[in-house]
This record gives sequence, structure tokens and C-alpha cells, in this order.
Amino acid sequence: MIAATLIIASVVQTALSVRAQRARVDELLMAQSQLAIVQIQSFLSSITDSMLWALDYDQPGRPVDLAGVRDVIHRLLRKVPSLLQLRYVSADGCVRIEVARVSVDSSDGCASIPLLEHERTLLREARHRPVAYGRVLFRDGSEPYVDIAIASRSRLGGALLAQVDLRQIHSTVTAIRAGASGSAYIVDQDWQLIAHPDANLVLRHLDLRASDAVAAVLSGGLATSPTMTYDFNGNTVLSVAAPVRGPRWWLFVQQPAREAFHPILESLGATLFVVLVALVAAVAVSYLLARRMSSPILAVRVGAERIGAGDLQTRIVIETGDEVELLAHEFNRMAIALGESHEHLEAKVSQRTAALELVGAKVRRQAAELAAVNAELSSRLGELALRKDEAERASAAKTRFLAAASHDLMQPMHAVGLLLGVLYERLHNPDESNLVSKIQAAVHGMESLFSGLLDISKLDSHTVTLDMQTIELEDLFAFVELNYQPLAQEKNLSLRFARCRYGVRSDSALLERIVANLVSNAIRYTVAGKVLIGCRRVGNTVRLQVHDTGVGIAAALQGHIFEEFYQIDTQRCEPRQGLGLGLSIVQRSAALLGVAIHLTSTPGRGSMFEITLPLAHRQAAAVSPVPGLNTQRLRGAFIVVVDDDVNALYAMEQLFGLVGCHVIAARSTAEIHDLLSCHIRIPDLIVTDLRLGGADSGLHAIDYIRRDSEQSIAAIIVTGESNPPSQASLPDHCMLLRKPVRPASLFNACIAMLGISNPETPVPAYLLQ
Repeated sequence: MIAATLIIASVVQTALSVRAQRARVDELLMAQSQLAIVQIQSFLSSITDSMLWALDYDQPGRPVDLAGVRDVIHRLLRKVPSLLQLRYVSADGCVRIEVARVSVDSSDGCASIPLLEHERTLLREARHRPVAYGRVLFRDGSEPYVDIAIASRSRLGGALLAQVDLRQIHSTVTAIRAGASGSAYIVDQDWQLIAHPDANLVLRHLDLRASDAVAAVLSGGLATSPTMTYDFNGNTVLSVAAPVRGPRWWLFVQQPAREAFHPILESLGATLFVVLVALVAAVAVSYLLARRMSSPILAVRVGAERIGAGDLQTRIVIETGDEVELLAHEFNRMAIALGESHEHLEAKVSQRTAALELVGAKVRRQAAELAAVNAELSSRLGELALRKDEAERASAAKTRFLAAASHDLMQPMHAVGLLLGVLYERLHNPDESNLVSKIQAAVHGMESLFSGLLDISKLDSHTVTLDMQTIELEDLFAFVELNYQPLAQEKNLSLRFARCRYGVRSDSALLERIVANLVSNAIRYTVAGKVLIGCRRVGNTVRLQVHDTGVGIAAALQGHIFEEFYQIDTQRCEPRQGLGLGLSIVQRSAALLGVAIHLTSTPGRGSMFEITLPLAHRQAAAVSPVPGLNTQRLRGAFIVVVDDDVNALYAMEQLFGLVGCHVIAARSTAEIHDLLSCHIRIPDLIVTDLRLGGADSGLHAIDYIRRDSEQSIAAIIVTGESNPPSQASLPDHCMLLRKPVRPASLFNACIAMLGISNPETPVPAYLLQ
């Protein structure tokens, strides 16, 4: 602590001393530089003032008195030893008088005494300022001099040009002493050394632009306060620079840093010596005190270690008369108390040990019983887990089977539906037609069952991938109307779609499934009246609503209608075979899209289902309504039908033939080539299955026919896949229908697609993407 205190005090004192010494050195250097500047400027001022005497004979408005000028010049040369030469130059630039110390006087020598270029420049500068100084030159390479020019006050007067010896300035610089070994030197306006105590350096005509001192002046450092720089020998010096006004010279005064801070170094050495002595003394005293205190402390430590090791009979004996002796006494008391407590604890431990042995035996018996119960529970849990895994695997296998077999399941249903349509068109007996209608109703119910099961399996298998895009509701309504208008007409219901010019952001397949199931559900539970589908905008959302005048749903049942396999028990509706999966599919699809479903229903008056969708900020173009079913419009159409299923191919061929179409039926793309080669006419429409067996597909067939005819023929793709391609991924002028397809829906789709080549029959944009 003593040493640290002394070191801190020494550092503070040294810092203060350095600051004070630096201030003294700076003050000395500044004073020396100012004194030298005064001497140099006094020397130059005395010369310029004396030169003005000669110009008194050149007054404005009077001729120049050359004799008077010559006399004054002679007196100046005798009076001012530093003047080497004086010349009077008239206004026309001729040297009228030239007087020098080492040559014969000349007068009126305009032709014989020419002026050098730098002298002419100096005379021109003298016309604009009182005194003009030229560059420092060296006579015979060793004697520095400077040209000074003073112009007459008259605009047409002459000027006096003088050569001034600078050796007196050298004497002034040599006399400057900054400390014992400090010095000064002068550089001219070209940063050339012109005065230095060492004359050899001057004779070398050194250019000091690259020196540290000149660099500091150029950066503005030395002009205000002394700065650490380096001298010509690379030694560190404190340097200050001061400008010599007029000739634009710089005076540098410098003192070696070692000399400037020598008192500080001596003081620092003394301080370090004192600190070292004090530190040695403090260590010695601390060692003696520690030796005196350590013996009793060590005795206490040894005794405490023995007591801690269990030797409670140990006693610490110390007679120092201080706190250490009191500490030893307390340790002895603690040892006595611990001995008594130890004996008492041994007795209690013996008693508690016996009691614990009895309790331990009881716990071991209970543990054995619990282990047996545990083993039995583990066995039963294993059986339950095994059964649970089997059930989950069976459910997953069922889901995968239904999702994978959707095409194979739908293919025969599709063929049966089309064949029944053909049979219905061919029968003319009312009883037989009624029988076929009932068979068609049963088949349609079976189709609904399969469609619901496949949709549920697809949603359960988590294979649905959202494809969010902008969907025009007008086009979606047109597509749903195309598929469900025949079903409504069968029940004599009015199926109406209100015009909706809004677009929404959603997945087209899921949104189509939601709207289709809601419309199908409304038609199923409506006995008479109408089903209305519309939308309205609320802020940045669009509320899509499905209204019906059906039987309605009681409030107690509204919480169950979205459950799987739940159906309302009513006798007023036409019975249809179903599993009650439609609204469950709607709810699961809406959950995938993240939209809400709202139900408002009154028993006996109807229901309203509403879903809220995000608005897409653009309006769709107006779409003309889909025309009603009129098979006369298909008469004469040239249709190519492609399907690898023989029954479905035969059914579609017969179905289109009944309405007057010219049909080519093929099972693959390869067969189309042979069949079309026999026809000159280009097909009007292509109806193809998506999967044609092997690597062939309906897309290949469409591409081949279009390339062969060199026209973009409209096409309808029929598929029973659980994951069909999206509408956006299909080629242009293609429509996607999902199996099973009813004859009326197929005819409506064909009429719409044939409108591509008939401008009088507008086709919804939703069908032509």
C-alpha cells in the first residue's frame, strides 16, 4: 500500500512537472522565435525605408531627378553594408542607373543593361504592393542574397531594384539559442534553407519540403504552438515556426527534447529511487510483523485441523494476550461442546437405527407388492399399445388405399353412369324409362358415397398441397352452375347465381369443393323453392353465401352437422343415399384454407351457409351466364373420345352418337393417328381420360391432335385421380372434370367448350384457363 501510494504520487507529480516544463519550453521557443522575427523584419524594414529616400526624386507630375537618385543611392551603399547593388528602372522598363559595390556605375543603359525575367516579374509585383521580395539566390553559389523592389507612388514613375546580402540574417539566426544546444534556421518561400548556424547546410541548398517541421507547417501545426518533430540528424526536438511577413519566409526555432525535459528526467530518477527504498523498507517491516503473528496463527490452524479430523480431546494452548488467544479459547470450548454432543448423538443414532430397520422391512414388503402390480400393468399397457398400433396402421392403410385406388374406383362408376345415360336415351317405354331413372338415382347416390369417402381419405392422408392464387368468383359460379344445374332441374328447383365481380385469394380446387358441396347439400335438403348463391364485400374480405328454402336445421343440431357420418333425419326431403360426409369435407377444406364457416338456419324456412375469403384487389371482367342444356347445339360436332376403359369409351361414344355428334373413339394416342388419317375434317372437341395406361396420358393425346391439326382444339380432361393437376397447370383451352361425370354435366361442358369456335356462344373464362 505504501509503495502504491508513493508510485501514484510520483506519477501525478511527474505529469504535473512535465506539463509545467513543457509550458516553459514552449514559452521560451515562442519568445525566441518572436525576437528573431522582430530582428529580421527590423533589418528588412531599415533597408526598404532607406530605399524610399531615392524615390522621393520621382514625384508624380514632375520629371525624374536622376542625379538626385544617384546621390541617394551612393549614400545608401555607404550607410547600409547589406546593400550589394541598387538600380533605378524607369516606367518603360529601362535601367537608368546601376550602382554596385564591386563594379563601375552605369547610367541610361536601356540597351546595355538588360533585366532578367525574374527581375521583370518582381518589378510588376511592386506595382501592386508596397514592397516586393524575390527568391533567395546565391552569388557564386555561396553568398545568399535577395532582390527587393519598391515602385514609385506615381503611376508613370519608375522603381528601385536592390540586391540585399543575407549574411547579417545568418548572424541573427546563429545568435539564437534555445537552451544549451537549441538552434534556429530560416527557409524561403520555396522551402529552401537560406540561414542556419551550420553554413555547410546552407551551401548544400537543401529543399526541406519533405522534412517533418515543414510538413507540420503545411498542415497548420507549428504556426500556433511548438510540436515534437525531428531535426536534420533524426533527433527528436521541440520545434516552433513563425512566418516572416513580406518575403514569405519561415523561421524555425528548435530545442532537443532530451535537453528540454532533462530536469524532469532527473526528478523522475530521484523519485524512483525514493519509491524503491520505501518499498524495500515496507517489505522488511511486513516480513517482521508477519513472523511475529504467524506462529500463534499456525498453532490455531493445526489445532483446528485436529478437531476437524475428529480428535475432540485436542486443546490449543496460546499465551499472547491478544485476539488470537481469545480465538484459541473459543476453539477449545467448541471442542468440549462437540464431544458432549457426539456422545449424545451416538445414543440417539442407535435408537433411530433400530426403528429404521423395522420400517425398512415394511417398505421392502410393500415395494415387492408394488413391483408385482407394476409388472401386470406394464404387460397390459404393452397389449394396449400393440392394439393401438395395429388400429392406426389399419386406418392409415385404409386411407392410403382409398387415396391410391381413387382412379380405379371411379372408373367403373363413371362408365356405369354414362351407360345408363345412353340406355335412358334409347328407351321410349315410360315404365322402362322410370326404372332406368331409379337405377340412375341409385348410381348417383353410390357416386356421392365414393366421392365423399375419397375426399375424406385425401384430407386424412395430409397429401393436399395449397396452391394459392387469384380466383374470379364469377367464373367459379359458372363452373358450379354447369355441374349442378341438371340436378336442380330434376327436382324442379331454381338454382340461381348472383353476379359477383370480385376476385379472392384461395386454392381453386378446395374452394370449388367447398362451394360444390354446399350447393349439393342445399339442393338435397330443399323440396321446393330455390337455391341462391351470391357474395358481398365487407372491407378487405368477400363473404360467399349459399341460401336455400329447404327444411332448415334446428339450433340443437347445428353443432353436429359438420361431424362425419351425421345426417338430419327428415321425411320431407327426397331420400338420397349418402354417408353424411359433405359438410365434414367442407369444414376440413375450410380449415386447410384458414377461413371461417358461419351457419344461419330456421327450421321450415331454409338455411344460409357463409364463408369469409380474403379479397384480391382487382375486378374480373363480366361473364355471360352459361346457357342451359340444349343437346341440339351438339348435333354435327366432330368429337374425339379417348379412354383406355372399354366400357367408358363405349358409353361416351354411344352417348355422343345419340345427340347427333360424329365421334371417333380411341383407347390410346397411337390409335388416334390411324383413325384421324381417314378423316379430312379437323375435330371440334377432344374428350379424354387423364390416365391412358402405361406412359400414355390424355395430355399426350391432346398435344398430338393439336400438332397434327395445327389448331388449338378445345379439350375436356376427365379424371378420377385423388390428386388431379390444377387448372392452372393444364394447357390452354382445357377443362378438367372429375369422375364420375353425369351425362347432363358432360353435355353442358361440351356445349361450353364448343363455344370457343362459335363467337355467338360466350364461354366463361374459368373453363378456358
